[in-house]
Amino acid sequence: MLNAAEIEAYLRTRSLPAIQALLPPGEFVMPHYDGLGIANLPATIAALLGCELPGACPPLERGLWASWGEGLKRIVLVIVDALGYLQLQAAMARDDGLVFHRLVEAGSWVPLTSTFPSTTNNVLTTLWTGYSPAAHGILAYELYLRELAVAASTLFFWPVSYRKRDALEEWGIEPDRFVPVPGLAEQLAAEGVTTRAFLNKAYTHSILSRIHNRGVSEVNGFISGGDMWLGLQRTIERYLHEKLLLVTYWDTIDGITHQYGPGDRTWTHELRGLSWMLEMGFLSQIKPDQREGTLLLITADHGGIDTPPASAIHLDDHPALRDMLSLPPVGETRVPFLHTRGDTLAQAQTYMRTHLAESFAMLTRKQVMASGLLGPGPTHAETIHRLGELVGLARRDRYLAREERQLKVLGRHGGLSAHEMLVPLIGVRLDAL
Repeated sequence: MLNAAEIEAYLRTRSLPAIQALLPPGEFVMPHYDGLGIANLPATIAALLGCELPGACPPLERGLWASWGEGLKRIVLVIVDALGYLQLQAAMARDDGLVFHRLVEAGSWVPLTSTFPSTTNNVLTTLWTGYSPAAHGILAYELYLRELAVAASTLFFWPVSYRKRDALEEWGIEPDRFVPVPGLAEQLAAEGVTTRAFLNKAYTHSILSRIHNRGVSEVNGFISGGDMWLGLQRTIERYLHEKLLLVTYWDTIDGITHQYGPGDRTWTHELRGLSWMLEMGFLSQIKPDQREGTLLLITADHGGIDTPPASAIHLDDHPALRDMLSLPPVGETRVPFLHTRGDTLAQAQTYMRTHLAESFAMLTRKQVMASGLLGPGPTHAETIHRLGELVGLARRDRYLAREERQLKVLGRHGGLSAHEMLVPLIGVRLDAL
């Protein structure tokens, strides 16, 4: 079996043949959907619990998880937003006191790739269904939704010009039907596994959470770290004889990343706080009978990269390009989806090659769809329409800003850099601790 360093080296050098010649060599990490990506985790969880996910992305390479399965009764999946593999690796090298050292020594850890784009609503939807972005269609933070004829956030489900959370439900969005693939919890429930979830109380009833939580038996809204970690322990105790998937999502590191950048000391302090709460609020509270047959998995949706204001490409500085667009850029600031007007696609490509090639590599919609960036099918009928005619891939720390307030975000994700794309998977049986 390959070790973490060997997997990292492989993922950094792997290419997608259909677009290899179109991209600058050595800059981008391609998403992996065939056994070394976050998209392979749901089918792995299902297999460990004695289930299958027909039609979903396949499990992780078997050597990464085969040793976890004997006598397994429950899985605790902790998703830490923006905890990139390279950032965690660097933090562990600086700080011997982090609990992650003990977890890795008793278990294992490897890097996996995020999805494309490497952004929260895309990855979480993949984790909560087992299907690729191509199949579920929630590709990026903002998308043009053809069915409503509106550019909207598919994280907050509001129109980009009217920021009222979940406003699109009033426009006709139905959470139970918005994605055309089944929920992970629905699929597990059909095979006798109960799924229970913890997430910030502010998100429990959002449209995106309702999309993800289809089939979840119990959604617990927490108000603090102590509330979350002790809640996980108490849930294990309460449902000790239940075959269980217990999922929690922690988002504070992502907020720190956006506010200050992943290179700021605030990020390090936040990770130390997470480590302490994991140790004292959860691991130290677990009794022997609760440890038995319990697998703890810790992963992330993406990493992050520092993006100071000086790195921005201002759309208003490029009025010729702006005037070729039928709507403002959507997608991600690091992966802008450009919807061109009429027959201006060729002109827009020429403009980008001439003026912005040092900041963005560009692919057409057809090239993205054929490349494998969005993963295997079945492809959602709306996926192709939600991509722009042109899709930008940010180089180094660049991003496209369409408005001044976007300059306040000092750390970002979404792109294909190693810092954004590589995420950790830590796995440890609690009865081995």
